[in-house]
Amino acid sequence: MFFVLEGIDGSGKTTQADRLAEMLARRLGPDNLIRTREPGGWEGSAAAREFVLGGGLASLWGEFFFFMLDRCEHVERVIKPALSQGKTVLSDRYAPSTLAYQIFSDTSIDSAAAEYAARLGEVIGLPTPDAVFFLDVDPGTAASRLASRGVTDSFDGRGREFCESVRTGYEKTKAAWSGRWVDIDASRDEEAVARDIEAEVSSMLTAAQR
Repeated sequence: MFFVLEGIDGSGKTTQADRLAEMLARRLGPDNLIRTREPGGWEGSAAAREFVLGGGLASLWGEFFFFMLDRCEHVERVIKPALSQGKTVLSDRYAPSTLAYQIFSDTSIDSAAAEYAARLGEVIGLPTPDAVFFLDVDPGTAASRLASRGVTDSFDGRGREFCESVRTGYEKTKAAWSGRWVDIDASRDEEAVARDIEAEVSSMLTAAQR
């Protein structure tokens, strides 16, 4: 199976991805789980990840196509091979991030261009996750969490207004993932959020094994 965790910066997404990976490794066995991330989840991509998260691109569409290039390599080198071997893949970010951050968060992009971007992954045959867990949190709460840990990349540093536009972008992105999108209230404590995610995943795994 293929699971993705999504959310604005400061939603607790990476913490929850780590916890879910531990649960899946216990249930499935560590050799049957691939824990990965975007951007830069494939061998040799560390420099590219550092470049784009460091603010190395000035163009919005440049960012979009960079992330698409990274995703295509990620899929071919990591995700597809794992799925073909019957392994479960857990990714910290995937296609919904690119749509929310680079496309639907920017009101200057017209509807035709946005539709093109939203359909591109399907057109080129990128795998569709079995579930996308969206950790929803108020941008103010997210901003407080980011401030407490210090700015870590150029996206974290764009401020609350940017976080609000990305959250709106995720709401628009949600429509393209009907039936696979799971909203999680991430304003609660870490344990409560983890219980909800793990319960959903456990139910899906049980159903798949019948």
